[in-house]
Amino acid sequence: MTKTVPLRRLVDVIDCAHVTAKFVDDDRRFPVASIRECQGPYVDLSDCNYTTQEFFDHLRAGDRAPRVGDLLFVRNVSVGLVSEVAPGVPEFAIGQETVLLRRTSDVDPTFLRYALVGAEAVHAIESAMIGSTFRRINVSAIRALPVMLPSPEKQRAIAGYLDRETARIDTLIEEQQRLIGLLRERRNAVVDRALSHGLEAELVQTGDPWLPVLPVGWLAVATKRLLSFGPSNGISPEASSVGDLRTLSLGAVRDGRVSMGPNVTKFVDRASVPRLNDLRLRAGDVLLVRGNGNVNLVGRAGLVGSEFDDKEYIYPDLLIRLRVGASMLPEFFVWAFNSAATRAQIGTRARTAVGTYKVAASDVRAIVLPLPPLSEQARIVAYLDEQTAKIDSLIAETERFIELSRERRSALITAAVTGQIDVRERV
Repeated sequence: MTKTVPLRRLVDVIDCAHVTAKFVDDDRRFPVASIRECQGPYVDLSDCNYTTQEFFDHLRAGDRAPRVGDLLFVRNVSVGLVSEVAPGVPEFAIGQETVLLRRTSDVDPTFLRYALVGAEAVHAIESAMIGSTFRRINVSAIRALPVMLPSPEKQRAIAGYLDRETARIDTLIEEQQRLIGLLRERRNAVVDRALSHGLEAELVQTGDPWLPVLPVGWLAVATKRLLSFGPSNGISPEASSVGDLRTLSLGAVRDGRVSMGPNVTKFVDRASVPRLNDLRLRAGDVLLVRGNGNVNLVGRAGLVGSEFDDKEYIYPDLLIRLRVGASMLPEFFVWAFNSAATRAQIGTRARTAVGTYKVAASDVRAIVLPLPPLSEQARIVAYLDEQTAKIDSLIAETERFIELSRERRSALITAAVTGQIDVRERV
């Protein structure tokens, strides 16, 4: 017989120690598990943070030392992730974003892990979450989460069935993720080869350390020689609920384009924007990411399309605007600026302050780019547009397969833990 009980009837919910541990990287270090370590069915310490003996002891005090069979439940940010402590895992402490679930009944820990990620539990968790930007769930709400509890025999049967079936789905997902990685490598190789070797060209030595080999007739040129305007930083007035002037967030620069969707558009008061005409975006402008917490995104370029001519947009301080002169097509500039050779140059110039990597206008002007004849630029742009569109279509198709697989995985778990399927007939 299946009954529904609150989680507190099955486990003790042991809150973390609310202290900020000091993380270290030396020989005397001790592992701490948090959100990153709870991405899979079992706690994974392979890429965890480490703390000192003093903090380690404090985090594990008060019966907070994890034991085999305990579950870690994430209560902040990525709320609802659940991972089991497997046999053989080294001793570790739990971070501030998690709580320990320790059994006080004969509930099967693997069954409980699946029950807590089923659709009904997820709905209860979402209903109990608080906070607008920093989503979290209180310990009292975790204790009250409903769990459909079949007999111990059925729990073990469900856990075994789901272990087998989800492992098969997870293997398929991993294979598709590897395929996406290979497709992205292929995409990068196509782009970088076209920008350094041309399409069918004889190569010569240039003497430039960043672009040592280029096709005959190409030049290695500093960006400053290619521009008719900029680089020029934007401004970032405070967002306004009554503002009517549109501006962008950093996420607008993506995959070589600048988008204007609702997720990347903000509104500001036009009275707070001096020199509005100088800041307005127009088709053919190029925006570069000037600063980001991820150095790999610094210097990313996007082309402003014709749709911006019909709507009034400015751009924020962490973006740089420029326009290329007659010697280079703006589409070619964006491809070249997003290439591996440019990424290497950005990596040597980006400087960090308070966790944000930035480049200055002087850094942008000094970046060396390939300069083919205009006719070759046009051919390369057309070739790259065609080839990357094919690869991007394959990536999108694979991502859809992964999403459907995850939906099937979730539906399977929900059906099994709620008794909608008899797993004993499927062994």
